[in-house]
Amino acid sequence: MDHQTIHCDPHAYSAHPHLAVAANDNWLLVFTQSRRRAGVLHPPQDPLYCNMLMRSADEGRSWSAPSIVPDFGWQGVECAGLTSLRSGVVLLNQWRFDWHTLAYAQAHLAPGAYTRPEQLMGAEAMAAELQDWTPQKSTLAERYPWARGGGQTWVHRSVDGANTFTASTRIDTTPFSGGYGMRGGIEVDGEIMLPLCDVPNYAAVFTVRSGDCGQSWSEPRLVAAGEGHAFEEPAPILLRNGRIVMLLRDNVSRILHVVSSGDSGVSWSAPSPTGIEDYPADMVELDDGRIACVAGRRRAPFGIALYISHDKGKSWNSASPYMVRSGLPNRDLGYPSLALRADGSLYVIYYAQDSQGITGIHASVLVPHADGWRQEGLAYGQG
Repeated sequence: MDHQTIHCDPHAYSAHPHLAVAANDNWLLVFTQSRRRAGVLHPPQDPLYCNMLMRSADEGRSWSAPSIVPDFGWQGVECAGLTSLRSGVVLLNQWRFDWHTLAYAQAHLAPGAYTRPEQLMGAEAMAAELQDWTPQKSTLAERYPWARGGGQTWVHRSVDGANTFTASTRIDTTPFSGGYGMRGGIEVDGEIMLPLCDVPNYAAVFTVRSGDCGQSWSEPRLVAAGEGHAFEEPAPILLRNGRIVMLLRDNVSRILHVVSSGDSGVSWSAPSPTGIEDYPADMVELDDGRIACVAGRRRAPFGIALYISHDKGKSWNSASPYMVRSGLPNRDLGYPSLALRADGSLYVIYYAQDSQGITGIHASVLVPHADGWRQEGLAYGQG
């Protein structure tokens, strides 16, 4: 297998996938989707984003048609994460912004209670991710006549394998400005630990916990923050030895940082740089104990990279990754997520533009062999 297109709609912009394995015959994929525009807007700039779910009964070889989650009416959201519990319950964590027409915001809201288009989509806001598509500031309010307010953190609960979500709980993230996570949580010591970041500041990572399958949640507990850093988009993994490793995106250094916990997430090590300049991350533990991490490379050469740690996340082959996908046309890509198939191969899912310029969801499969990983007859380095 070379590369597979999972979902591509010429009228839509589909991106930011997260893959969760509920069972070998129930792989779940959540991603964001909005209308296709002349320029690229991501969830913090676009009120029409919703989260879509697809499922696979054959480890990613085929996929169902996408369906909105948790239901119609939930739009204006950030990227979402999935948590598959041992009980069979599936949780969807989702941050939803408050959106208003610009006319309403100007007439009825205090000036500091909302963010105008010039702030949402100006050069400063777009520089890190979307500079290639920055609109002209003078026409922003005319082209995008909406305003963004605050928002809420929600967890939606399914008891039928994510076929339906029938219960929703709002998480109080005080004292943080909000709680956004594009990955799910982990089960540890009979509780769910869900890592989030302080949307819309995107500068601190914290955790909340639930002891009743997501029906109620604890107060937040800080994991990582500090001057000279802007941590967000945490990606956690619970290793077989009981240690928790979490990779954090840092919007200041542009280098992934790692934290770890040996006491079920009660305390954490100080964030340390991994040397990985790609972001954000997702991880799995391989059968031999190594950790595999995928991240999006939004710098030339554009692509999807795979990193390996032989020492439980302390160090990585940051200088010599495997390239899961290379030769992509621009930095409209990333957010890779991965799962381990029963045959030991790695299934990597991500978003990128195709040859027609349409952004959609794609996947690649890496097969292990003696010298590293093989894809469609091509061998990649050891790492």
